[in-house]
Amino acid sequence: MFDFNFFKKQRAEYKDAVYSVYQPIVDIATGDVIGYEALVRSDKEMPAEMFRRSYEKGTVIPFDFHCLESAIKVLPELREGQYLFLNIEPLTLEQAFSRGKEGEEFLKGLKAYSDRIVFELTEGVKKSDFAFIQRGVAFIRACGYRFALDDIDDISVKTSQLASLRPDFLKIDLQLVQGIASNHLNQQIVLEMVHLGRMNGSEMVAEGVENRSDLEFIRNMGIRYGQGFFFAKPAKELILFLQLPME
Repeated sequence: MFDFNFFKKQRAEYKDAVYSVYQPIVDIATGDVIGYEALVRSDKEMPAEMFRRSYEKGTVIPFDFHCLESAIKVLPELREGQYLFLNIEPLTLEQAFSRGKEGEEFLKGLKAYSDRIVFELTEGVKKSDFAFIQRGVAFIRACGYRFALDDIDDISVKTSQLASLRPDFLKIDLQLVQGIASNHLNQQIVLEMVHLGRMNGSEMVAEGVENRSDLEFIRNMGIRYGQGFFFAKPAKELILFLQLPME
């Protein structure tokens, strides 16, 4: 369905097949699935190893698009009002998402789904030049797409600077969410994140929700969305209906 010239080139370059799995993102109040995060997988390597190797070889941008090609195949299956969250590396945002580059062709090719796609900037964004990130985000938004900050794990100057870009979603790192019901330090950090999100008009997503006590705690903090094994593990097919544990 989606036909991009740079994808054709990458199919020749990448011999190892990758595929995508999709983890639901859930409205905590209603239990409705509001979207899915696409996660790259391979039968031969862990995702972190694949990306580490692509950075070493200087091929991270084409590899990123190789992963995107796999991820977007489910777009026609999304229900009304659901989003597909697509991870992109900061380097890809900086160097490929501008006029005349692959990112522009990619966004134009998906224009029919622009209101369904959220680009997640991965954790390496904190090490990137803010001006480049700012330009990349502006370009994505000008084309009608949303973006999220992924793996937020602190309230630093850099985090606040990135939040000033007013991401549509702020995703709280699972290390802060797991066990939060009994971890007072993490509770304070996440409360500050919730405040930061409200100031910048961002919806909050708690990642790594694995039990009901943590779920109830983040619900009481005013966090609207959750993602984690408590709801569902990532799967190759979109999970349309959730059966939550009765613990």
